[in-house]
Amino acid sequence: MPRNSVDLSYAIGLPPEEAIRYFELKGYAIGFNYHEVWAQAHARAFTVAGVLKLDVLTDIQSALKEALKNGQTLRQFEKSLLPVLTQKGWIGNGLVADPQTGELQGKQLTPRRMETIFRTNMQSSYMAGRYQTMQANVDDRPYWQYWAIMDKRTRPAHAMMNGRVFRADDPIWGTIYPPNGYRCRCSVRAFNQGDLDKRNLAVSNSDGDMTEIEQPIGNTGVTRPAKAYKDPATGQLFVPDAGFGFNPGQVAYQPELDKYPLDVARQYVHGVLTGSEFTAWYQGLDAAVQQSLESGATSNEIRNTLAKGQRYPVGVLTAQDKERLGSQSQTVWLSDDTLAKQLAHRQGQNMTLDDYRLVQQVLEEPTIIIVERDYHMKFVHKNNRWWAAVVKVTRDGKENWLQTFHPINDKELERLRRSGKVIEGM
Repeated sequence: MPRNSVDLSYAIGLPPEEAIRYFELKGYAIGFNYHEVWAQAHARAFTVAGVLKLDVLTDIQSALKEALKNGQTLRQFEKSLLPVLTQKGWIGNGLVADPQTGELQGKQLTPRRMETIFRTNMQSSYMAGRYQTMQANVDDRPYWQYWAIMDKRTRPAHAMMNGRVFRADDPIWGTIYPPNGYRCRCSVRAFNQGDLDKRNLAVSNSDGDMTEIEQPIGNTGVTRPAKAYKDPATGQLFVPDAGFGFNPGQVAYQPELDKYPLDVARQYVHGVLTGSEFTAWYQGLDAAVQQSLESGATSNEIRNTLAKGQRYPVGVLTAQDKERLGSQSQTVWLSDDTLAKQLAHRQGQNMTLDDYRLVQQVLEEPTIIIVERDYHMKFVHKNNRWWAAVVKVTRDGKENWLQTFHPINDKELERLRRSGKVIEGM
């Protein structure tokens, strides 16, 4: 295959807006090695291993967005991006350091890595869009078949799965939905009962055949838990390559953050808070609240009018935090009801979208932790201003909600300190 082409034949007929939407959801995550931003976090956080400069990540993501929207080839992608990265000193071999301070900024990018970045992001985006399209039609076509290219470049493990059919709601699709590795060309086809009868296809069930292994991460000596499918007939394991054992479309739109390791959940949340969807949600509510205030609406009227039941994760609790709160969940959610209330009462506080992106830092890296009253915990962190975040756990202990987030002055902080409720920090 020519180097400037990409085999995305499985995406034929896919509405491109679904793939584009998936990619545009992503915020940013920074890691020196590829395993520092892990698996599910990639569904919400765009990252390039070794790129520690946000402006360079932004350049690469912008070029990929254009390639996705315009159906560009690899060569067209490189033509638009390489001059930008060359000018900034990011093309070549070796490390990149700030010429003034000597601070390490990451690793340079080779043309081969650029190709890998292009192919991996394009395939993940198209397959996430494909998943959404298949889900929308699942009532008519509830049987999904794993489909490998089956040529000399097909991995043996992927060839093993070729032709296997599972129901769309079989949990196996949370693990093996393609891509299952770098340059994976596998796809999934959707069938109805008539299709199965015509092709004489049997439906498999992964119940009892999914197992968990410790998967090596490159040559680092590090391992991560990974799910594997064990062929009931041969005992052979199918394990996606390290970092690929998740369904990008499912994770991006149906997050179950309590099932993620703590570090992965945190990366996922950071991707949400820096992504376009959270930005649009915040800005839309902000504009609607301001319009309602100008028309004379009360705070309760604003909340009742604007609350639609939307929510976004804004932080992750440690096991110790969960124990203090008596919570069964590690995820902290922000609802549109709470945000609308906050925006309506925000007058004079000069709070912005960037301030709300501090919520995760306040919750996860608190300077002070204060138990305020039953079901509540207050985290305070200094970042040019003092910030207070109050988390409330539901009485059944199953959910945590951000109740309020706002700046406080030194006088209020001193009052809280004197209350004797400080349990950690200054």
